[in-house]
Amino acid sequence: MSDDNVISFPKDKMLTPPQNAKELAESVKEFKVGHADQIAEQLWEYVLHEMIRAGVIFEKDTMKSFPSMVLILESIKSLHLLSVGIHHPLQDFANDSIDVEEFEKELGIVVDTSEYEE
Repeated sequence: MSDDNVISFPKDKMLTPPQNAKELAESVKEFKVGHADQIAEQLWEYVLHEMIRAGVIFEKDTMKSFPSMVLILESIKSLHLLSVGIHHPLQDFANDSIDVEEFEKELGIVVDTSEYEE
């Protein structure tokens, strides 16, 4: 309370629509990232549940498995963000680590990468 018996309330910033193209682009990007987070978490939970249904036991030492579990989550998120044109650090790792030709040989399939070449 101030000296004149007036209570000062915090001044929260009001949510306002984007005021220019840059703010609009940032808002759209935030929405896409948030959506990717939600979708990735739902799919991640589904994958883990299906693994448990298939007989995988995580309860013995969850912390041992946790980094791999998080990698699955981040992989799903990265793939979703890639599909909407947003960079995720795991995309660089995947590009540097995965040899598509070796993958094709291993699985006996042909992967058409022509649409992704620049």
